[in-house]
Amino acid sequence: MANASQMSRAYLVGGGIASLAAAVFLVRDAGMPGENIRILEELPKAGGALDGGGAPGDGYVTRGGRMLEDEAYVCLWNLLDSIPTLGDETVSVLQETEEFNARWLTQANARLIGADGHVVDSSQLGFTTGDRVEMARLLTLPESVIGARRIEDFFSAHFFTTNFWAMWRTTFGFQNWHSAIELKRYFLRFLQELPRIHTLAGVRRTRLNR
Repeated sequence: MANASQMSRAYLVGGGIASLAAAVFLVRDAGMPGENIRILEELPKAGGALDGGGAPGDGYVTRGGRMLEDEAYVCLWNLLDSIPTLGDETVSVLQETEEFNARWLTQANARLIGADGHVVDSSQLGFTTGDRVEMARLLTLPESVIGARRIEDFFSAHFFTTNFWAMWRTTFGFQNWHSAIELKRYFLRFLQELPRIHTLAGVRRTRLNR
């Protein structure tokens, strides 16, 4: 007799990474047959914000690069360990990615370029004591107190001139007027990147990314 998972049906809205991942987990962990899963997408191609396309004559477009990292992406690595590579079904995407990154370490030597065209020593984050106090305050405040306020509501003008902010905002796509709560969440999740943000040594890439 078929169990509940085999008899159930799932309808996933949107063809982005969230729905594709959910489909894998339903098959792998819930035992749901793949034919019982439907992914609904209004666009002519799947991928969501991870889509990309183009041709040699026209150029290529993708909506953004995706930074992977060991400490913060445990669930993603677990997912990719279940996905076989296109070239060899006995090798998982996780294994392929680990092998690629062992050979091609990320080590940026020019994270910031000054107005004079010279490389800036970005290992110096540029914090003052006041900047550190403002960061600590944001990290200790509960989200209910932060509310809908912006990043610029919690930091003085100097913070936004630091090497740290130039690198952090370009790594994660922040603007001064973005949510302070979102910044706090990113700080907590990627705090381990502070000592290496000037080289991006913590970044992992697949062989198909950049």
